[in-house]
Amino acid sequence: MRALDQIPEGNGTMLDRTMVVYLSDGAETHHSQSFEWPFVVLGTADGKIKSGGRYLQFSNYANRGHRTINSLYNTLLHASGIPYDTFGTLDPNLTEDMHHGPLTEMLV
Repeated sequence: MRALDQIPEGNGTMLDRTMVVYLSDGAETHHSQSFEWPFVVLGTADGKIKSGGRYLQFSNYANRGHRTINSLYNTLLHASGIPYDTFGTLDPNLTEDMHHGPLTEMLV
C-alpha cells in the first residue's frame, strides 16, 4: 500500500484509485458458525469508498440492521462502476433488506 501511495497518477496516487480487500479464510472462532466474517478494505477506489480508518460492525445474525456478505460484495461492485444490488444465494431466514443493495455506510 505504501508503494502504491508513492506512485503519482492523475491528481493523486495509484493508491487513490485502488481498492484492496483482505478477508480471512475463517470466521469468528476456530470452530465457527460463520456468522461473523472480518474484512479489511484499503484504498478509496478513486474516491468511491469512504476512508479514514473507520471500523464498521453490523448487528448480529437476523437482528434489525444485520447485513450479509452479499451486501459487502454489492458495495464493491457499486464502487467498481457495476451497480448490482444482489449477489449470491439469499438466506431464507433473513429479510430481503439484509441481502440487497450496497452498504451505504461505505460509499461516498
